[in-house]
Amino acid sequence: MKKVIVSGIQPTGEMHIGNYLGAVKNWVELQADPQFDRYFFIPDWHSMTIDYEPGTKQRIIRNLVRDLLALGIDPKKSTLFIQSHIPEHTELFWTLMTLTPMSELEKMTQFKDKALKNAENINAGLFTYPVLMAADILMYKAHINPVGEDQVQHVELARVLAKKFNNKFGQTFPEPQSMLTNVPRIMSLLESDKKMSKSGGDKSCLYVSDSPTVISEKIRKAVTDEQGVQNLLGLAKLFDPTGLTYKHLNKDFAGGTLKNVELKDTLAELISTYFADFRARKEEIDDKMVDEVIAEGCARAREMAQRTMEDVRSKTGIR
Repeated sequence: MKKVIVSGIQPTGEMHIGNYLGAVKNWVELQADPQFDRYFFIPDWHSMTIDYEPGTKQRIIRNLVRDLLALGIDPKKSTLFIQSHIPEHTELFWTLMTLTPMSELEKMTQFKDKALKNAENINAGLFTYPVLMAADILMYKAHINPVGEDQVQHVELARVLAKKFNNKFGQTFPEPQSMLTNVPRIMSLLESDKKMSKSGGDKSCLYVSDSPTVISEKIRKAVTDEQGVQNLLGLAKLFDPTGLTYKHLNKDFAGGTLKNVELKDTLAELISTYFADFRARKEEIDDKMVDEVIAEGCARAREMAQRTMEDVRSKTGIR
């Protein structure tokens, strides 16, 4: 029996290189492993917990689908779907809410962090977000959930809720495990001590869709304090497939002969080259292909979700 992997990436704007290295690169690599069934999704309901412009949401979602396809997510190997197209997620969310102790949600450090960043919009969705995430995971009977360290607490909640449901209503859900990706923190170009984030502004982020010209312009404006140079060297190591260019840069840095302009120009070239194939593939993905991928992926996901919810309704006595 294959193990199930479930993971998602929110549609909150352009995908930056931190999103790619922290999640999508790992998803693509997991597609080569025949022991897994993979469900990768766009959690658009989750993205509603922060302020957004409704008129741009569909464009962002569809662009994210194109990015994922161009980066190597293969609809024949993985089920790629959009969360809101599967209404069963919210039904399972409510069922799990009735099993969730308030004390579990009060432990969540992510709520405190998100509330600080969204002081003008501290809504109940920010507080109950981890339960919807648990529903996302358990819906597909996931064994493994690839996440960053900041999401491990949420996967632990999914484990708690799976166990509580199984104990109360009978064995139904596996208890999912976190799969941590070994990726260093990708820092802002403009604030070397802060994690790269869209909230820091476009000039602080490198997006996977940035043209070589834009990549060069952004990197040339990156800070070069001691930590900033280390951050740029770290990026060079990550985006140098042979390691030879990074070795040369690091040797010059250690010898005190590395000039900032050389580091920045070399890094810009490395990143531009790394994503060249991606940019070319993305140009080939038209609206019809996006529509087909969304329709097929959501149909497969919903078939599984409907089976899960039929079982849940029966066991909980709702139907």
